[in-house]
Amino acid sequence: MYTYPGNIHIHSTHSDGSGTIAKIATAAAAAGLSFVVISDHETLAGLPEEAICQGVLVLVGAEINKDKNHYLALGIDKPVQFDDEHPQNVIDRVCQAGGIGFIAHPFDRGSLYIEKGKAFPWKNWPVFGFNGIEIWNFSSHWRGLHPSLFRTLYWFFFNRRGAMKGPPRRLLRLWDCYNSNGHRIVAIGSSDAHAYRYRLALCSIIIFTYRYTFTTINTYIVMKEKLSGNFTEAKAQVIDALSRGCCFTSFETLGKAKEFSFTALAGDQLILMGGEIRMERRIKLQIKAPGKRSLIRLICSGELLLETKQPEIIYEAYRPGVYRVEVYYRPHCGRARPWIFSNPIYILPFQYSR
Repeated sequence: MYTYPGNIHIHSTHSDGSGTIAKIATAAAAAGLSFVVISDHETLAGLPEEAICQGVLVLVGAEINKDKNHYLALGIDKPVQFDDEHPQNVIDRVCQAGGIGFIAHPFDRGSLYIEKGKAFPWKNWPVFGFNGIEIWNFSSHWRGLHPSLFRTLYWFFFNRRGAMKGPPRRLLRLWDCYNSNGHRIVAIGSSDAHAYRYRLALCSIIIFTYRYTFTTINTYIVMKEKLSGNFTEAKAQVIDALSRGCCFTSFETLGKAKEFSFTALAGDQLILMGGEIRMERRIKLQIKAPGKRSLIRLICSGELLLETKQPEIIYEAYRPGVYRVEVYYRPHCGRARPWIFSNPIYILPFQYSR
């Protein structure tokens, strides 16, 4: 089994980011990433720059819609018409174009200290046919969690990880609800990196450089084969893994999550995240956290089944359901912090044959 870290939802100079795609690839290589996904607003101008650059697979998609209902599209080769008021149309157009799509920062709240509180939430529910949803967005999270200017400055200069309180619980409940009702929604985490440049007097500063944001919230893909060195093959592999949910989200500031694993074993059959298996035999769920200071939570169809401080466990599933894992980092003092969120493994009911 092979695990590759990547960063999704990045803006370049083709829209409102401060860096070129080449500079973004350099920052990604320095951060140890295997792939990045450029998602500039309403444009595929960066598409000719897709390549394996400095060992990093660079993919280009687009962030569609303007004032609300932002949708990340990947695997399309022509622009998709925006429709702020009817986002289901956008979802359908991306699907018809052969692409995959993810709802971006659905509960975005904005900040009084940034663009006068402007926010870009997802307003129109329910929608269907989308591949996945951003459960944790670094930039959106930061903008929405600052109760005062003093606290904002404190977090920025002295305790950046302190602001990261995990995905909104109501968003996790929404995700569980979709999955428990048969919709198979993939969760991703993203940086929403812009590397904003602000001018102060005679100088300018960059708020959250690409290099820094690439060490915050990443998405790891998990595959049974190695990532190809051929661009076309590697692109297909990454898109396939993201579309099927063979991936997990990690807040890398707390530690690298490369050693995390969540699989199901039935006889000699190994099931990865995003996969399914019928309840026809003994099914063992195998969970491994990256470090000894971990708290593992196993969740089935939105219900907490197990919580343990053991770094590695085997759990025998006794009922069908949508199983996923959350891992929290336990510091030497203070509360445990949200760290890793897996995609589900689907255990289907036993099917009787006549």
